[in-house]
Amino acid sequence: MPDVICIGELLIDFVATRANTSLVDTPGFTRAPGGAPANVAVAVRRLGLPVGFVGKVGDDPFGLLLRQTLEHNGVDTTYLFVDSRARTTIVFVAVRDDGRKDMCFYRNPGADMNLLPGEITDALFAGARCFHYGSITFIDEPAASAQRKAVEMARARGLMITYDPNYRPTLWPDEITARRVIQDSFRYAHLAKISAEEWSVATGYDDLERGIRAVLDWGVELLVISRGEDGCLATNGDYRIELPALRDIAVVETTGAGDGFMGALITRLLPEFEKHGSLAAVEQAAVEEALQFATVVGGLTCTKAGAIPALPTLDEVQRYLER
Repeated sequence: MPDVICIGELLIDFVATRANTSLVDTPGFTRAPGGAPANVAVAVRRLGLPVGFVGKVGDDPFGLLLRQTLEHNGVDTTYLFVDSRARTTIVFVAVRDDGRKDMCFYRNPGADMNLLPGEITDALFAGARCFHYGSITFIDEPAASAQRKAVEMARARGLMITYDPNYRPTLWPDEITARRVIQDSFRYAHLAKISAEEWSVATGYDDLERGIRAVLDWGVELLVISRGEDGCLATNGDYRIELPALRDIAVVETTGAGDGFMGALITRLLPEFEKHGSLAAVEQAAVEEALQFATVVGGLTCTKAGAIPALPTLDEVQRYLER
């Protein structure tokens, strides 16, 4: 049975073949399976934990490709449903060297938006230890109600809950709605990761200190801020850890780096959560080790193109650390 359950969007990324070009000017695209929660699922599996994915794809070739991709990577797809009414979501992505992305979603509706509350059952959580979610599935019904039901069931069962807002402005009706839903969703999570570029929307503040205080006040036990080439920061309110990014790698593309980083945090912090009963009580040294491990995973993800294809295995991470 899966130790970790990830829920949310599973889609096809069409990534521009030329970096630092707009979607208008790129000469072509490379197809890659993706979707932030699915990327996290594969990252967790490649780092050694059994994982299952909950979501929905269309009854089309892309949906079949995505199922095969997850299964090839050892992810349990028992709760990956098929929708005969909507197509699998696709997104066109142009990536810049600084990590910024131009993204255009084809999702009106996408099959992932049609996940039903009735498809979330007790059996989903059999043996589970951790539940991971993002904000995109909260945008539209019925998927929003399905994800909310799943999060509440996971919380009631005492699972470690992890959350990555993964703010994508073009998917939301407006920033005010995004801010309200994203911030409300922190109340479920023990661990939250926020990227620097989504900080003001996710927290409601441009100021770092006020934003940190807000997120912790909403109930998050451990907050991690990913800052790309500037490294990362973690705090539980009592201590603060800051680590630099990897400097000895050749960056090919940054897609999926944050999801690999999140998957690594889950694998390292889950035993600590179960040991202490709270991430806020985990020793600073253990959190710093988890951040170091996650930094390597995120960095190595940048050395290959695509999201899922680029995520490193545990052996690859260990070889880097030994070196």
